[in-house]
Amino acid sequence: MASSTDRKKPTGRDSVRNALIQSATILCAEKGPSLVSVREVAKHAGVNHGLVHRHFGSKEGLITEVMHRLANEVNTTLGPQRSDETLPELLPQLLGDRTRIGAHWRIIAHAILAGEDPTELQSEFPVFKRLVSAAENSLGPNCNPEAVATLLVSSGLGLMLFNPFLKAASGQNDADWERTRQGMYAMLVNAIKPAPSNSP
Repeated sequence: MASSTDRKKPTGRDSVRNALIQSATILCAEKGPSLVSVREVAKHAGVNHGLVHRHFGSKEGLITEVMHRLANEVNTTLGPQRSDETLPELLPQLLGDRTRIGAHWRIIAHAILAGEDPTELQSEFPVFKRLVSAAENSLGPNCNPEAVATLLVSSGLGLMLFNPFLKAASGQNDADWERTRQGMYAMLVNAIKPAPSNSP
């Protein structure tokens, strides 16, 4: 990870805001919002810590902006939403270890473990809403789409959080573990089948 001394210091409103958001994203994904200070973020970004308050009002305002941007970036990564998109289309992208998706989920996991209220970090949940809609398309009217989306997201968060433990406990090297991860994703996709109809 490059230090602030390795980078040119940002100047101008947009440059400073972006540098602070990027630095806060990196640091919060590493150890969680509660353990990251304003001064630490500012130092990483190469700016005076007073600029955090000038541009975001507070540390909480900065973290809110980080989560808002990450949620939108993850949603953008999935591509334009279609009214007929399905879970098998979304899952490989959501459960894969993509940089922005990984950062978003790690911050959420850290915050929950620290006892923080997720709604204080993020007020809108576009990706979860897409999963609910995709569950309805994939499983039909007899499914509970919120339950399906909840199960999928909790599985993804659990895998992200316990990844080092699961890899170590199973005694796998990097290549074997990656095959295991992909196998789990395939099992999730294959397990998604339309709910049986109650009609005769």
